[in-house]
Amino acid sequence: MLRSNATPALWLLTCLALSLAAETSSSDEQHAGSETRPGPVFETDVLPILKAKCLRCHGESRQRAELNLSSRSTIMKGGESGPPVVPGDLEKSLLWELVHANKMPPSKKDRLSPNEVETIRRWIATGAAFASAAARVPEVTQHDIEPMMLLHCAACHGLRRQEAGLDLRTKASMLKGGKSGPVIVPGKPEASLILKRIHAGDMPPRKKLIEFGVKPMSDDEIDRLTRWIALGAPEVDIEPDIATTEPDPLVTDKDRDFWAFRPPVKPVVPTASANSDPVAWQRVRNPIDAFILRKLDEKGLSFSPEADRLTLLRRASFDLTGLPPTPKEVQAFLADKDPRAYEKMIDRLLASPRYGERWGRFWLDLAGYADSEGKRSADPIRPHAWRYRDYVIRAFNDDKPYDRFLLEQIAGDELVDYEKASEITREIMDNLIATGFLRMAPDGTGSDVVNYVPERLEVVADEIQIFGAAILGLTLQCARCHSHKYDPIPQRDYYRLMATFKGAYDVYDWLKPASVANQTKGNTPRRELKIISPEEKRRWQEYVAQTKREIARLKKKLEKNKKRSRPAIANPRTGDGDCC
Repeated sequence: MLRSNATPALWLLTCLALSLAAETSSSDEQHAGSETRPGPVFETDVLPILKAKCLRCHGESRQRAELNLSSRSTIMKGGESGPPVVPGDLEKSLLWELVHANKMPPSKKDRLSPNEVETIRRWIATGAAFASAAARVPEVTQHDIEPMMLLHCAACHGLRRQEAGLDLRTKASMLKGGKSGPVIVPGKPEASLILKRIHAGDMPPRKKLIEFGVKPMSDDEIDRLTRWIALGAPEVDIEPDIATTEPDPLVTDKDRDFWAFRPPVKPVVPTASANSDPVAWQRVRNPIDAFILRKLDEKGLSFSPEADRLTLLRRASFDLTGLPPTPKEVQAFLADKDPRAYEKMIDRLLASPRYGERWGRFWLDLAGYADSEGKRSADPIRPHAWRYRDYVIRAFNDDKPYDRFLLEQIAGDELVDYEKASEITREIMDNLIATGFLRMAPDGTGSDVVNYVPERLEVVADEIQIFGAAILGLTLQCARCHSHKYDPIPQRDYYRLMATFKGAYDVYDWLKPASVANQTKGNTPRRELKIISPEEKRRWQEYVAQTKREIARLKKKLEKNKKRSRPAIANPRTGDGDCC
């Protein structure tokens, strides 16, 4: 009870608060009452709203953010941000969040009416009912468990390493078990060996976490594994999402016409027009001249005066080799009266080893070539990176066709069975060395403390960025988090592309590029092939033999010098020198 001398303002605030409380209580009672009644059904109550307002962007023909709201299966599958509806939970349902905030649909003319918003609210709150029957999917399946096993266990119990004969990558391998028998007992989590070891702190072993780049399971992950085993370790098949001949709702015809996807077309070489300067067109010697002169014509301009022979030689030499001509080359070119002197000079420069060194640098820049790993302060050396550098230089000097050049760098290890080859030829070596293109991204995982899955994913993402920019003409990196806003790349396709790199860049079965001194424990395999061609082996053996001969010669010389430099000390008894 308020005291009688309370101010009018205080009375007013009290009445207002009581009124709001009553309205809130009434509103809650109304919502509670509405949730007890049978809720809306998707097909009859919700789908008509979505068809009218949402399916233009999120339907069968078009799926922005990879989201299709046209059926039960596509809604439960979700899009880039996951499933848009969590039955019975408004706070976790992104569809309700956006509709309730008037953010979707984005166009004001398509905004939902209050009744339509209320229908969607009640539909989600009452369990998101569908008229179409569907098989009940277990709350936890192998698709929830296998990624956890890969993340926390596969380093010791996976593809490359199976300690105690145990592989934990699939349900079948868990049931098979290892030396201690099966690690799961479906329906009996308390009897399952894997949970006993996890709760005891034995898996993953605490002393080896940093060495193998893994972390212990979180409480949520342990609860998920426990629930899966309690449910009988259910498995559910998921139909793979593969490309077909049907139109792709994520890629339109306009997307396919993006400039980077258009095949090159040889243009028609322009000729002189009625208003062209006939004298200028007489100076056209090749198609490039013709294209340049056409643009000059449009501006009322013409060619500059021809350069003198010395200037021409210097320009060509710098352009093709990056070096000035030598005095001897200058003298020879100026004295050459052959009408084809210029063409001969160009052929000589193209045949120079310096040509590949000059022009190969442009490709090496695209590939991100470096002689060390970068990324971290340790910056370990890449002892074999020079092999890829020299491969690129040879490719330019040999005028290797561009399609073959790309093929070797993307899949050189697949072009021949080098493991069973009777002899490692120069061609096989080049094919393998060429794949260094896919190893040029900065890689800081050589130190144990930065060799976890997130750091490994950085390496893969950087390599995809290099691949996309250098070869595809696309900025793929944006699609790592969402469908690209500018280039026509759905997020789905980004991860399809990433999957193709998994053979070499498996983040759960990682091979280090190098081992940083004092920052690496254990002896994990490195990302390298130990092969050599007979020719290179012969040169190496000759070098070793020559080095040994030189060492023997120097040792012999050293011994001789020691004898010559030994001091002559007088014998105190006889007075003769060299007594010792």
